[in-house]
Amino acid sequence: MTITTTAGDELDVLLAARYGDAVNRALSAVLAENLGLARHGNHPPAGTRIVLPDLPATVAERIKLW
Repeated sequence: MTITTTAGDELDVLLAARYGDAVNRALSAVLAENLGLARHGNHPPAGTRIVLPDLPATVAERIKLW
């Protein structure tokens, strides 16, 4: 999925809307997919195209007490 930012967009808010609670994990993937995006910090300029990659599913760990 690719989005185009508008004036006043904040990267963390955009990522939260797309990835929910996985924002921290998503940030690394988004910055790797969009070289140069990090130089804008949390406020990319209006008109910036950002590729939002699918994140690999995580496997929940099971803990056995016995």
